[in-house]
Amino acid sequence: MADTALSSRQYLDLKAQTRRQTHLTRILAFLVASGMLGAGIGLQVYPFSLLWAVAPLLAYPLLIQLLAMVAEKRGVAAATLSQTLLQADALCIGFACACLWFAVVPSLALLAIVHANAMSHGGWRPWLGSVAMTTLGAGAGGALFYLLDPTFEPVPRAPLSLVVLALLGLAVYMGASAFFAQRQTRYLRLAQQQLREQQRQALNMSRKLAKYLPPQIWGSLFTGKRDAKLETRRKRLTVFFSDIKGFSAISEELPLDTLTAMLNTYLSEMTRIALRHGGTIDKFIGDAVMVFFGDPKSEGAQEDAFRCVAMAIEMQRHMRLLRQRWKHEGIEQPLEIRIGINTGYVTVGNFGTDSRMDYTILGTDVNLASRLESACRPGQVLISESTHELVQDRIQCRSVGDISAKGFNRPIPVYEARDLKRHAGGRNRYVSAETEGFALHMDLERIHNFDKKRILGTMARSATDLKDNKPVSLDFEAEGFVLHLDSDRLHHRERPRVLEFMGRAARRVQEQLRL
Repeated sequence: MADTALSSRQYLDLKAQTRRQTHLTRILAFLVASGMLGAGIGLQVYPFSLLWAVAPLLAYPLLIQLLAMVAEKRGVAAATLSQTLLQADALCIGFACACLWFAVVPSLALLAIVHANAMSHGGWRPWLGSVAMTTLGAGAGGALFYLLDPTFEPVPRAPLSLVVLALLGLAVYMGASAFFAQRQTRYLRLAQQQLREQQRQALNMSRKLAKYLPPQIWGSLFTGKRDAKLETRRKRLTVFFSDIKGFSAISEELPLDTLTAMLNTYLSEMTRIALRHGGTIDKFIGDAVMVFFGDPKSEGAQEDAFRCVAMAIEMQRHMRLLRQRWKHEGIEQPLEIRIGINTGYVTVGNFGTDSRMDYTILGTDVNLASRLESACRPGQVLISESTHELVQDRIQCRSVGDISAKGFNRPIPVYEARDLKRHAGGRNRYVSAETEGFALHMDLERIHNFDKKRILGTMARSATDLKDNKPVSLDFEAEGFVLHLDSDRLHHRERPRVLEFMGRAARRVQEQLRL
């Protein structure tokens, strides 16, 4: 744990660690160069007059560090600065080779140091530059010594002691470089681990935040297609409002835990249906749900309106399954929803302040959708004339006349959306019947294949027992299917009709579902 804490602290300034290690390797390289030159002078391989060259070799790393600090403060790019310093190092190492009178082994040791450093920090292009700068430094140093002493000439062979010292210096440098590289690898590995952890935390946080935003908006913000700023636009949308009839009275009768579970189930199921149809969920206000179609993504006004009405019809059908589930859980209140839909031009976008904004819609046509929902009978879907014009070719509708809506001076023609026209002729995905002691509701598109045998077996056993006048008390539920049967409450004259309906339902399951 202590090592991890130390590494984490070092990771926080990984660039500083890299700069420090680069500086230490540079100091070590020039210590090796000045050490060989000093040892050669001590061994009288080189004249004492060359002692002046030791000081610049020792001072060079410190001077370079000061220059690097000044360059960083002036905003010089780190990559540019690093490459420039590599070339400067190569130039000075070339000069050091001249100071060593081009002795083969000591010079090769210095060249190995500088070129290995260039290759590891930049690749072959910086290495080629280092070769050129080393040659330039060596040539300049040789020319300088020749000017100072015309008798100057290279000494290719160095004494054994200087060769040993050069190889020892090279070994120390390579060992230190390997040690620094290992530390750098550890820092990078830790940095990757910490980055992965931060990414995981950011992903978890984004998933949590996504629950407070419509998925379409969260997705566009996450990918950068949309910016979180105050902006609005006029757009033609189809707006949906729904609420549960008498919810306030029901909420006073039910225990808090039961009410919370019921409401969360209702909102979860309605949200699932809305998202499957491509709706943008604006908000939940208690039991009320507001959804719109056409932003941030639109399939065209006609398709947007159709999807909205199809969603509303599915929601009404799905409420039958939910009501049966809630009855089984002891909620006897008849829970039914009212739905109003209107299509028109609204203002959509981010409203609020820079620190707190809300993505929503405003306008008269939004209010009309809300008024239609208020005027709707439980279990109905009321749509405006503008929506009816867009969906009448694909939705079975009937006119219910005009209504007077608050805030509107003229009567509003409205229509009831009853079903999709493609469901005409017995192809409806929904099967539903209910009477005292019996209820069967199913959505054939939601029933899983792996539930088919279980559903058919349950229906067959209960029908057989009912036909044989055996007592039956059953509450069965699967995805997209609910069956309630209580023979004690079922009137005798209803039994043939119930058996006939169960037979037809079983045939639908048998024919339309494939294992």
